[in-house]
Amino acid sequence: MNSLWDGFNKRKFPRLHLTCEVQIQPVGKQKSFTASTEDVGMGGVSVMLPEPLERFDRCKIILELKDGEPPVQCTGRSVWVIPSQDRKSAKKNFDTGLEFLDMDEFSRKRLQSFISPPTRKS
Repeated sequence: MNSLWDGFNKRKFPRLHLTCEVQIQPVGKQKSFTASTEDVGMGGVSVMLPEPLERFDRCKIILELKDGEPPVQCTGRSVWVIPSQDRKSAKKNFDTGLEFLDMDEFSRKRLQSFISPPTRKS
């Protein structure tokens, strides 16, 4: 039986389980979120948010790569939102997938080198 998660493993841009701080500012809304990424890829990130975004909501994304350089910034949009219940409490979170849009070439190259650093020759 196929599950929803099977499709996520067939991504155009595979994601790595990396924890980075990300700020998300939905367009046209006052509230912003600061969260840790669940995973990061060239096409986007997944994060756990305390409130749901609407599917296809556009947002500003500021991704801190922890490499001492300025954060990667771009626009994005939510592509999936899955409610998730914390087993230890009654708190509900929302597992959210964000697709990167309008990323400049400099940010794209920084993200690429962060995700797959060059291999060193002996």
